[in-house]
Amino acid sequence: MQLTDEQFTRDIGYSWRSIHGQVVHTMSAEWIWLSRLDGMSPTSLFKNEDYPDRTAVRARWDEIEAEVRAFMDNLQDSQLGETIHYQNTSGQPYGKKGFEILAHLANHGTDHRAQILAMLYQLDAPTVGQDMIGYLIERDA
Repeated sequence: MQLTDEQFTRDIGYSWRSIHGQVVHTMSAEWIWLSRLDGMSPTSLFKNEDYPDRTAVRARWDEIEAEVRAFMDNLQDSQLGETIHYQNTSGQPYGKKGFEILAHLANHGTDHRAQILAMLYQLDAPTVGQDMIGYLIERDA
């Protein structure tokens, strides 16, 4: 949120091109995988133009985060080993265990947050610590 509009949208030529593209993609993927866990198969990723600025991204991501938390609060152990059948955005059918999808969701988000961190360094923008234990210690202090 501290970036200028220019920094947020600057084409860095990496991964999803800009920090804007990175966050829209990451948010979109989180929504798609949560939808698949809920038995739906979305047919496309979100488009940058549907979330044109940081405020729009933040508002939608807050909604998705609330949905993820609600899903996790109601998750049953049996769902972890259950095969979730879905179609990818091209319509190809797949089936993965619930725990595999959740592991992918966490790993995918971590990968793109690391890419965003590298992009922030290229922009000479302020960054935040990425260490999980550091975060937990600070949170619990």
